[in-house]
Amino acid sequence: MKATYLGLELDSPIVVSSSPYTATLANIEKCAAAGAGAVVLKSIFEEQILHHAASLEQYSDSPYGDAGDYLQRYLGEDYKAGFLQLIADARRATRIPVIASINCIAADDGWTDYAVAMEAAGAAALELNIFLQPTDRHRTAQELEQDYADVVRRVAAAVKIPVSVKLPMRLTNVLAVADSLLARGARGVVMFNRFFEPDIDVERMAFVNGNPFSEPAELRNVLRSVALCSTALPQLDVAVSTGVHDGEAAVKALLCGASAVQVCSAIHKSGYEVIGEISRFIDDWA
Repeated sequence: MKATYLGLELDSPIVVSSSPYTATLANIEKCAAAGAGAVVLKSIFEEQILHHAASLEQYSDSPYGDAGDYLQRYLGEDYKAGFLQLIADARRATRIPVIASINCIAADDGWTDYAVAMEAAGAAALELNIFLQPTDRHRTAQELEQDYADVVRRVAAAVKIPVSVKLPMRLTNVLAVADSLLARGARGVVMFNRFFEPDIDVERMAFVNGNPFSEPAELRNVLRSVALCSTALPQLDVAVSTGVHDGEAAVKALLCGASAVQVCSAIHKSGYEVIGEISRFIDDWA
């Protein structure tokens, strides 16, 4: 079954989400061979650049106070160059659309340069993965949501390729946020983001990584929002990115108005072959 997502013609509505399965050319080729309609490349992470620079700066004996800024710029450019090369290589090696991804933690202008460079490298679309940690008790939800909208406005104005936004799951009014993003140039939304969630080892008294993978039962937390958004805002394309582990789940998402579904945990559990299995289920059901 063909699909249209963000104005892109896909041979399948199955999109491999930003993950280790889209981090290398070899893995992207496996996704394409398995029948994926598109891939979202593993995100550029702003915090990875910042933390790497900070860790190097503490060992620097430079007498200049701007050493940290220099390291951030240098690492950022080096990091970006590798990512842009992956976009160009994946575009040449496969026939499927390559969607670039940016993970933002700050509401500033730095990401517009990255977005423009990704477009020039051949990205068919751009997925913004915005995470603004609500740590200030004096800031209202409306102010935080305005920051999300401002990031989208600046990036969408800087590029001609379609821009989608991977939304956080815990929003008071997802329709109001989606409407605000649409007004600022977004072409689609992805429901929903899976942020890093720490856990606690009570025996070692230490923070540990939580389970990063979705479960099939989580789909029920998404379908209502997809149905509401696709009905109230038909101008936005919606992709489901949580809880799609098999063909039946994909069909449910499409019936609720999704243009595409994104898979990651299903590949982790069942291998790249699950992409073709889901596509075949959709075709047989249809």
